[in-house]
Amino acid sequence: MKARFFSFTWILDQYKEKTPKDPTIAKLFNTYKFADYKEHVIDLLQRVCTVSVKTMEIIQQMPTE
Repeated sequence: MKARFFSFTWILDQYKEKTPKDPTIAKLFNTYKFADYKEHVIDLLQRVCTVSVKTMEIIQQMPTE
């Protein structure tokens, strides 16, 4: 459970908008907008969720000793 939560938070952290501390860099080079990538992020989160669900299904089918 913890690993799946970490996966989601890591993805969201990588794509969040961050404002550079240096005002010159913020003014000239801060062109990243989450809205430009939201479909990609949603697709990525869906893929991670699918892998997580499939992994749990496989684990549940494994014989216990």
